Amino acid sequence: MEALAAFPPELIALVVPLVLAYLRVQAAVLVFPVLSERVLSVRVRTSIAMMLAPVALSVSGPMEWSQTIGLPDFAVLALRELLIGFLIALPARIMASALHVATSAIGATASLSQLIGTGTEAAPHPIGVLMHMAGLAVLMAMGLPILLLDLLAQSYAAFPAGQLAIGGDQVGGMVGLVTRSFVVAMALASPFILGGLLYQVLTGVVNRVMPALPVVFIGAPAIIMLALVGLALLAPTVLSGWAQAVFDHAMPG
Repeated sequence: MEALAAFPPELIALVVPLVLAYLRVQAAVLVFPVLSERVLSVRVRTSIAMMLAPVALSVSGPMEWSQTIGLPDFAVLALRELLIGFLIALPARIMASALHVATSAIGATASLSQLIGTGTEAAPHPIGVLMHMAGLAVLMAMGLPILLLDLLAQSYAAFPAGQLAIGGDQVGGMVGLVTRSFVVAMALASPFILGGLLYQVLTGVVNRVMPALPVVFIGAPAIIMLALVGLALLAPTVLSGWAQAVFDHAMPG
């Protein structure tokens, strides 16, 4: 901070707010859907945050910076901006995880567990990767970058830059959002869950009526084929409903 005090006050008043804006944007980019995917390198994420930092600074409003503030106060401000960036992007990330839960439920209940995986697995499976990449493409086509800019602008209205107090308890809201994310995932996978339940009931009845009949060898190919046909027909509806839920729950209020 002594070295920083040696610079002209005009330069300090320009650089420090820009650094704080960059920290908020960078934290949001590291959590936000699509931008936080492993396919994007760290350099790309850093470049995106650096490009958006002046935009965030332009909507942050005036912030007075005093040279009397020491290094501990600046560190608290930096941590506060990182926490705010994390909090504003976390609802979208929580709701985006509903697609992973839905595909896992579809695979477990429709005998497609070897074909459907999620984006966090060590060896993703074809249909899981296809659903994951298609969902990211749908989010981008619906204007996900514009949503990020809106979240940044609204975050400065709720948490102005340069203030040490963060205020508000977000834990209860996040717990409720996790619950809604699970409900959305189960709703998206409900046709396959009901179909798997019906298959188990029918095979149980047939097995009791004809114990000598190899029900599993006859019914397993049929349920897999029906599940693949249902997935081909319902995948657009599942992806559109999931993407709409992400946009509905990502915005505050």
